[in-house]
Formats: sequence, structure tokens, C-alpha cells
Amino acid sequence: MPTAADDDRDLIRRAREGDLAAFEGLAAREAERLFRCAWAMSHDRHLAEDLTQETLVEAWRSLGRFDGRCRFSTWLYGILRHRLAKSRRRRRPAVLDPAELLPAGELTEPGFSPAQAAQRSEDAACVRKAVASLSDEHRLVIELRFFAGARLDEIAAAVGCPLGTVKSRLHHGLEKLRQAKLRLNLFEASGESTEREP
Repeated sequence: MPTAADDDRDLIRRAREGDLAAFEGLAAREAERLFRCAWAMSHDRHLAEDLTQETLVEAWRSLGRFDGRCRFSTWLYGILRHRLAKSRRRRRPAVLDPAELLPAGELTEPGFSPAQAAQRSEDAACVRKAVASLSDEHRLVIELRFFAGARLDEIAAAVGCPLGTVKSRLHHGLEKLRQAKLRLNLFEASGESTEREP
């Protein structure tokens, strides 16, 4: 029975032979996660859309260079990283809006009572504050892993560092989030403003 990997290999082979429909099949599988990754890295929805399209166009044009030593998705994340770096050289970096880290629309699900919806909204705000307090390198790995749904090898390709470094940053980032959440909860319980925190 053919596996998904076998199917990917067949689509890649056909795409390299010039079959645009085969490449579109590959692109359709990867586009959403690629977009979420671009959004997590850029904090700009419009730029993320552009980067996703540019990455897929570049992948189609340079498919002959894909040698199969890594997963196709990992190769795409590498292209995305280079496209983002090129974009940042052309324009000013986007200003981080913590509200963009976990879009409110993605938290609302049918069937929640007003009290449950309010609690989820408060929890999301707490998460956004905690994530925004991380260093850039820790925040990016957390966003890619949990908000964009990227695998660890994809994150390594996207940020251009070894897998071990990604694991270390993820571990330390999560530990810092736990500490930040505890601090936020303590400040809220005491009635003090968390805005005073350095």
C-alpha cells in the first residue's frame, strides 16, 4: 500500500519532469503550514501571504535543485527563510503586535457559554503577554512550534540553525513562559499592573 511519502516522491518526480498539476498538489499540501510559519516569523499577514506565494514560485522554478536529502517541506522552509531575509533587507521590520500572536478568531468555537468564552479570552491574553515577553530567538521557536504547527526539523530549516539548538530554545522558551505566566498570575492576584515588569 503506497504511503504519503511514496505519494510525495511520485509528485516530486512528476513535477521535476514539468508536470505543473503535480507541483500544485505538493503546494496545496504545504501552503497552509507555510503561511502560518511565515506569519509567525513576520507578524504581518499580508507579508506572510506574499512570502508564501514567493516561496512556492521559487520552489517551482528551482525544483531541479531539490536533491531529496531532506523532506520537501523542510526544503520549502529553507526557501521561506531566505525570502524573509531578503524582504527584511528591503523594508523595515514589522512592529510586533502581541494580539497577532494568537488571533482571537481562532479561539472562538461554537458551543462555549459566555463565561467559558470570557475565560478563554483571558487565557489567550495571558499567553500573548507571556510570549511577547520572550527574547526574539525563544519567541520565534515557540510561535513556529505552537502557533504555526511546524515540526522541529521544519523550524530548524526556517530559522537556519541545528535541530539541537531548536530543541534547546524550545525547552528554555517554555520554561520562561511558565515563569512569566506565574508572574502574571501573581501580579493579577495582587492587583498590581504587569506593565511595570521589565
